[in-house]
Amino acid sequence: MDENKTQQNEKDIKVLRTYTSDMADVIRDNEVSVIKIAMAEKGRREQEAVYEEAKGTNASRTLLVFGGIILIIAAIVVSIFLFQKKKELSKSIINNIETFISYDSKSDIDITSVTDIGSFSKIIKQSQQANPKMIEVLFPIKKVNDISVTLTSKDFISLLKTDIPGALERSLSDKYLLGRYSNPNAVKENDKSAIFLILETNDYSQAYASMLLWEKTLLEDLFFLFNINISRSSSYIFGKTWSDIIVNNKDARVIYGENGEGMLYYVFANKNSFVITSSQEALKEIIERIIIKNAKPL
Repeated sequence: MDENKTQQNEKDIKVLRTYTSDMADVIRDNEVSVIKIAMAEKGRREQEAVYEEAKGTNASRTLLVFGGIILIIAAIVVSIFLFQKKKELSKSIINNIETFISYDSKSDIDITSVTDIGSFSKIIKQSQQANPKMIEVLFPIKKVNDISVTLTSKDFISLLKTDIPGALERSLSDKYLLGRYSNPNAVKENDKSAIFLILETNDYSQAYASMLLWEKTLLEDLFFLFNINISRSSSYIFGKTWSDIIVNNKDARVIYGENGEGMLYYVFANKNSFVITSSQEALKEIIERIIIKNAKPL
């Protein structure tokens, strides 16, 4: 009897120990879980704190937004400013194209639809201005595929359909200048407004000899261009002989009209360029400007 009781007590002790051990394991596991949860929560809170700090306050976020807007506006303003400066620079370059002489203004003459010297002369008349002692240069341009192309001297001569000697045409460079001299206060009518043409040659001797040959048809070829009024009754002037004249200490050539007035002049201002115009006053002004342009500083 006692033996059975003893066995029962031992059995109860083992059960109690097992239960106690299990409880200890559970408590230990729970403690670990609680610690993990607490650590995880702490980590989450720290991350949120860092995130909130990175986001900044409402005031700082507002300042950041306004700062971004100001930077965008500043970038736009700077872009507009640079664009305007580029336009001004482009305009300045266009208005100061290198030519034989200094000039007071310029105009582009669209000759896309021009087919002969008569229609070309009409376009020039339409653009006419009248300012005291002014030189205006005219740049004939032609649109090809919506692109404005400046004519070379040979293109320009070809447009005029003249009887220019071949040797003279071959001696010309691509550079030339068409312009208008204006002086409303001039006494003579043809001095108030006159078209002029400056051509550049690579061979002075050949050009000079060829100009003497061209005198036979020069007035007839160019009277439209220079707005020289010649009626049918005075067409005999085309066959008149040219004369020598001194203009600004330069040997020039002139053909006189029926009343003894100079109708067309030309002069070699230097070994490289010569001028054709209908006005002696215009010729004087152009010679002076060519001399000034080519003067070398002391």
